Amino acid sequence: MKKNKKIIFVIVITTLSVMLFGVVLVHATFYAPIDGINLPASVAFVDKASLLKTTTNKSVIKIYPTTYPQKLRIPLIKVNAKIQYVGITKKGKMATPNNFSDVGWFQYGIIPGEKGSAVIAGHVDNGLAFPAVFSKLEKLSVGDDIYIDQISGNTLHFKVINIKNYDAEAKTEEIFNQNDGNFLKLITCTGLWSEQLRTHNQRLVVTAEEVSTP
Repeated sequence: MKKNKKIIFVIVITTLSVMLFGVVLVHATFYAPIDGINLPASVAFVDKASLLKTTTNKSVIKIYPTTYPQKLRIPLIKVNAKIQYVGITKKGKMATPNNFSDVGWFQYGIIPGEKGSAVIAGHVDNGLAFPAVFSKLEKLSVGDDIYIDQISGNTLHFKVINIKNYDAEAKTEEIFNQNDGNFLKLITCTGLWSEQLRTHNQRLVVTAEEVSTP
C-alpha cells in the first residue's frame, strides 16, 4: 500500500514538473522579444538578399579587420559582453543578437572609433522577464565610461553625452547618421510591452563620444 502511494506521488510530481516546464517553455517562446531596429533610408541601397545569403553561410570562415569590435565593457553597470556582428532582417530592420548575454554591432554601418555613429543593440530582458545584457542601461548618466575592445587588442574609450527615448517606430536618421564626431550608439527596449507585437513600444538610446587619447 505504501509502495503504491509512493509511486502515485512520484507520478503526480513528475506530471506537475512536466506541465510547469511546458508552461515555461511556451511562455519563453511566445513572449521572447523579436526586436528589430528601424533603419534609415540611407542604408536602403544595401542589397538585403545578398547580405542574407552571405551572413547565413556557416561554411565560410571569415577573417575580420583588426579594427572590428570584439567586446563591449561598461563598468558602472557591470557589462562585459561579446559583440556579435549583425545585419539586416528579412523585414529590413537592423537585426539583434541571437542571445541575451551578447550585444550586436550593425556591421554594415560605422566601425566603432571611426567618424560617424556606430550602432550596438542589446536585449533588456528575455521571454521570462529575466534581465538581459542591457537591463541596466537606463542607469547610465552623462559622463559615464564605455569601452570597446578591438580584435587587435586595442581599447577605445567613450563617454556618455546623451540619453534619449524614441518611439519604437520612429525614424532613426538621428541615431545612425550623426557624423560630427566618433560616436557609439547603444540601443535597447524600454517602455510598455506589447504582447501582440512582442516588443516594447520605445527604444532607449545612449549616445557616447570617443575620448581622444593624448
